[in-house]
Amino acid sequence: MKIGARAFVVIAAAGLLTLACLGSSDAAGQAGRRHPKPGYGQVAFTTLVQRAIPGQQGDQIREAIRDRNAWRDRWSNLRERDSGVLSHQQPAVDFEKSMVILAAMPTQSCVSKVTIRGIIRQPGELVVDLLEEPPAANCRCMVAQRPFHAVTVPRTAEPVRFVVTQGVTACGGRG
Repeated sequence: MKIGARAFVVIAAAGLLTLACLGSSDAAGQAGRRHPKPGYGQVAFTTLVQRAIPGQQGDQIREAIRDRNAWRDRWSNLRERDSGVLSHQQPAVDFEKSMVILAAMPTQSCVSKVTIRGIIRQPGELVVDLLEEPPAANCRCMVAQRPFHAVTVPRTAEPVRFVVTQGVTACGGRG
């Protein structure tokens, strides 16, 4: 776990601990107070695909996809100008039980990566810990690329908020 992810987990844990302490005060002070629902905290997710598509042009994407048609359309857009890196058929998702969280960086000049590192359920929202790693300043490449990461999580109607940490992708194994 990188330092940024560890800090994210510590901050989230502190917030959850604060909520737990608020919920443990005496019964006399409980009237009218809302308590957090069970199930807050880390959300398990499964990576569908994480890669960078050489030569692809595109903008930033940070979204939750909750239905089959939207996923098919977004997959089709991800495949535009793809030279065979991605399958024609998007990865299967049971949208009755799950949804997709998708993050893509705009087109980068060289090697780059985007990673969904963690997802936390907080009151009224899901918070996605996203690491974006554009190319280091010394990188020189022949082909631009567009990195993306798609994961599935249990379906929810809650809004999704992305918390982004910026990193750097080293060139050719150099830092």
